Parts: sequence; structure tokens; C-alpha cells
Amino acid sequence: MPLKKRRVKLEDIARKLNISIATVSRALDDNPRVKLSTREKVFKMAKAMGYMPNQIAKSLSSGKTNIIGVIIPRYDEPFFIEVCRGIDDYAREHNYKILISSSRNSFEFERDNLIAFERGLVDGIILSPTHETEMFTHIRSVINKGIPVVLFDNIREEVQGADHVLIDDDMASFKAVEFLIKKSKKNIAFIGGIIEKKVFQDRYKGYIKAMKKYNIPIRKELILHCKSLDREYEDVEIQQFFNNIAIQPDAVFACTDNYGLLTMKTLLRLGYKIPEEVSIIGFGDLGLGEVFVPSMTCIAQPTYEMGQKAAELLIEQFNESNDTDHPKKVIKLKTKLVLRDST
Repeated sequence: MPLKKRRVKLEDIARKLNISIATVSRALDDNPRVKLSTREKVFKMAKAMGYMPNQIAKSLSSGKTNIIGVIIPRYDEPFFIEVCRGIDDYAREHNYKILISSSRNSFEFERDNLIAFERGLVDGIILSPTHETEMFTHIRSVINKGIPVVLFDNIREEVQGADHVLIDDDMASFKAVEFLIKKSKKNIAFIGGIIEKKVFQDRYKGYIKAMKKYNIPIRKELILHCKSLDREYEDVEIQQFFNNIAIQPDAVFACTDNYGLLTMKTLLRLGYKIPEEVSIIGFGDLGLGEVFVPSMTCIAQPTYEMGQKAAELLIEQFNESNDTDHPKKVIKLKTKLVLRDST
């Protein structure tokens, strides 16, 4: 069995070339204080020996890692995948890399991840708070230590010193339900997520506002707030809801693409004709609604752009002077209703 190879260190290169460790370090940093011929020898030897620089050691001397920490509630949600793609693309254009961690929809894990990033792994943090996050002292603590922070999506309250990127969930939902009402729909079902989550609260508010504005009765029998955070059980909840529904809906407003697609699958299995008997609108427009048959009308949110904007705001903070207070920026991105076969 071959012996495990030891990582090559600066002193190994220095010993081979019979020069000081400090000279090797300066040469690898391309410091002009070291003669060009010596720098060339050091680079050549480092390559031959398979030397890899220690990023942590370099960050201790420079105060920078060129890494952005990203904390999201879950890895398996297309919304967060697309946001992270936007963050990563913008970050790489500006010579940063991203390190992604999941809070698993737990405030405790969110706080632990934040503390880990705070200890010098990253230059700044982009965070989507969990539905359990009610107090923001852990985020304020990081900001007070001079670490730039940008929050996106599920923001329960404004946090001074952190930039915010979000959409107007309330208004987007209002317009979707209003569209259904103007198509003469009266029995409009609402399928939302866990009610403790701010974005689902706002989408429910938009539904209620539209129904009240047009004097449409709000029937609790047509309202479902899913309690599960697992996709398999979300499917079960939606199936049970429609299997036992007391009033036949003529339209459904679903708060995510996934809820919309699960609703369509269930209703088609139950024999409903879409859109002749029931219209469906989802929320997100992350690609699956286009390929489902029938295709699903969606509120399209600029998910990739949300990631890009979050990264842009964070990198702007990196370039600010350290002796000035950061003027908090709140960016609200626009949504649009994309019409397809389900309406």
C-alpha cells in the first residue's frame, strides 16, 4: 500500500533551492523585491514539486479570501439553485468564488453556518433567512464586526447595514388572482406553503386582497397552507386536499411552481379538464411549467437576476471605505405573468 504523500510546504522549496522561506514566499507572490531569475527558479521548483498555496495562510496576511459565503434554506429547491447560479456567475466575473451552505430550514443551522463563515472563511455573506428566523441578532452581530451582508427572498424585517434583494410577493399574487377573477372565476383555491414563512404570508395577503377587492367570498375550504418541508409529503397534502374538497374549484392559485405542478397532476388524475373546468397559476416560472402538459401559466420572478443583484451589492460593499456607515439598499425586482395553456 503506497504511503500517503505529504503536502509540499514553502520550507520544502526553500530547502531544495537553499534560500530562505521568506524569499520563497515573496517570489510566489511575484514580489519585485526578489530578483526575476530567483522568482523564475522558485516558480519552476514549486511546479515540479506540486506545491499548492495555502489559501487560509494567504488570507491571514492579506485579510481577503476572495470567497463569498452563501447560506440558503435548502439545496433541492429550483429557486435557490437558480439564485446561486446568478451569484456564482457574477462573482466569477469579478474574481470571487462562492461557498454554499444550507441551513436545512433550521434557525440553529443558519446561525451555526453564519458563525463558521464569520471566522474568516469568507469576505462577505449572502443569506436567505429560514422561516424559523424571527430574531436577527446573529446577522446584526456579523455586520457589527465589519463583515458585509446581503439578504434575499424571505426577509421578515429590515436589518440595518445589510442590503436587501426581494420581489413584491403581495402585489404579484394580487395580480395573478385578479387575472383569474377577470376571467369570471369565483371559486379560486389557494395553495400555499408553511405559513410561518414571510414570502408565503405575503402571497396569501395578495390572494385575500384581490378576493376582497372584487367581493369574492373567501372560503376556508378552498385554502391550503402546506405544513411539510418535504416534496414527497407536499404531494400527499395536496392530493388529500383535493380528494376531500367540499367545493369544486374553478381556478387555483399556487404559491410555487412545485405546488402548481402537483395541483395539476392531482386534478388531472381526478378527471378535471384544464383549463376548461379549472385554471391554474403557479409562482416562479423556473422551467418545468413549460414542459408539463398542459403547460402552466406562472408568475415569473427574476430568480437568476436576484442572485446577480445580491452578488453585485455585496461586491460594492467590499469596495466601500471602512470608516463610513453603509447606506442600506433595498432592491425590489419586477415580476410578470406568463400566460400558457393552464389558463
